Amino acid sequence: MPKSLFVAVGHNGLRVTSPDGKTWSPPVLGKEGETYRCAAGGNGCVAAVGSYGGGNIFASTTTGTAWKTSGKDAQYSRYIRGLGFGNGTFIGLGGDPGSVGAARPFVLTSADGEKWDGPHDIPGKFMVRRVAFGNKLFVAVGDRGRRAASPDGKAWTDAPEVKAIDTLVDVAFGAGVFVGVGLHGLRMLTRDGVKWTDRQLGDEGEHLNSVVWAKDRFVAVGAGATFTSKDGVKWDRTPNADAPVTVAYGNGAFVGPRWKGRLVRSTDGIKWEEVFKGEHHVEAVAFAELA
Repeated sequence: MPKSLFVAVGHNGLRVTSPDGKTWSPPVLGKEGETYRCAAGGNGCVAAVGSYGGGNIFASTTTGTAWKTSGKDAQYSRYIRGLGFGNGTFIGLGGDPGSVGAARPFVLTSADGEKWDGPHDIPGKFMVRRVAFGNKLFVAVGDRGRRAASPDGKAWTDAPEVKAIDTLVDVAFGAGVFVGVGLHGLRMLTRDGVKWTDRQLGDEGEHLNSVVWAKDRFVAVGAGATFTSKDGVKWDRTPNADAPVTVAYGNGAFVGPRWKGRLVRSTDGIKWEEVFKGEHHVEAVAFAELA
């Protein structure tokens, strides 16, 4: 049994796994219309969350081959949009971004990716979509510039006076700090999730879609360029090609999805090679150390 694993999830209940990001298992599929949108690793397993009809769906594995699945009514609006892991807990971030005035953000929590607690309503008008954990703190970023911090995933403190133009798409923890990335090459830095500094912009339209901590540096991957930094302050920009829309990092490899049904792999976050092509689109990739 592999000790670590990449897991890619997507449409029609798609789940595929790989020990190295190069060689992928035959697809495991669910029902037509099931879509897993996010995945995360922790507690020796991989958890995936998505939707089917009016409900949230969940899948988890400790082996990469046998999956446990479950579901929870979402009332056609209370869907999970993001997933993270920290402090021994998976945290699903949800809300209804289509509602007028308020997204009614909430979280679900789980220890194993199978049994979920909640929904727990959280404060704030707009929802958070991506989350990172470090220094005993969850830091999340979301719609209309929202940035917030929480010690437990339930009580959140928002960064004050945020601007929609500074919307961060993803966040990662490394070297004692959190780095958020977003539209037009936006990069920002925080230690506590509330006070953000070192705001930097890139070229118009060069959106950064994903950021990871890759052993000794932040790697932010975007449309046309990859930015790298050891401290979140000084960045190097390198043009890229065929980069994925989200990225997972593990065992020296970066892996992510491209339309339609493709997975690409890189050892530096800059040069990408196609390693998988399937019938069903991949929404997300996660890396996990297994039990």
